[in-house]
Amino acid sequence: MKTLVYLILILVLSSCCKPKLIDTIRFTEDELAVNPYNGSEKLVFVDNNGTTITYDNGGRGISTMEIDECDGGCCDYYLVECFDNTSYESTYMKSNIQIVISNSFDKYLGIKGTPFIHFAWDYYEIQPYVTRTSFRRLPVDSMKEKGIEYGIFKDSLILRQKMFYEVFTFPGNCPYPDRLHGETLYFTKTQGIIGLKFSDGNLWVIE
Repeated sequence: MKTLVYLILILVLSSCCKPKLIDTIRFTEDELAVNPYNGSEKLVFVDNNGTTITYDNGGRGISTMEIDECDGGCCDYYLVECFDNTSYESTYMKSNIQIVISNSFDKYLGIKGTPFIHFAWDYYEIQPYVTRTSFRRLPVDSMKEKGIEYGIFKDSLILRQKMFYEVFTFPGNCPYPDRLHGETLYFTKTQGIIGLKFSDGNLWVIE
């Protein structure tokens, strides 16, 4: 009799504790559309001195993370698309540009949060350490509203005699303010990154 009870208990526990996929949480098309790049483009900028800086060898891809929620030894899990990352490389200072849309997810409530878009510019001026400028992030579902609230949205803007419309002027942050870093990244939803202004006063404008 005891043996039968143990067998039943084992069967119940094994069926209960088999991991179960509850849902796959994905970015929506509208969320991804705030980034106009597909990763195959060539980004060409011209600086104050007329020098051309090219970023290519790019790619865009989504990374997925498994998030477990366990109760009493039994686990359910979600697959969550956590990052949509687009990056481009340049021989200029061995630098790269990244555009990231990051997702958030509350595993206890099973609720997806609002994704954010953010940018970074890295270079290897001081080997082997990377100097990174991270630019302010914005929620993708209210970019314009938050941009106006933070004072970083312009209806129109002229960069080196070129007129651009609905421009986000993302301020940069670098942990090494004495090194070269980005002060402002200029972006539109239709054209992507249209300019970069640096701490030495140099301004890159999209060709």
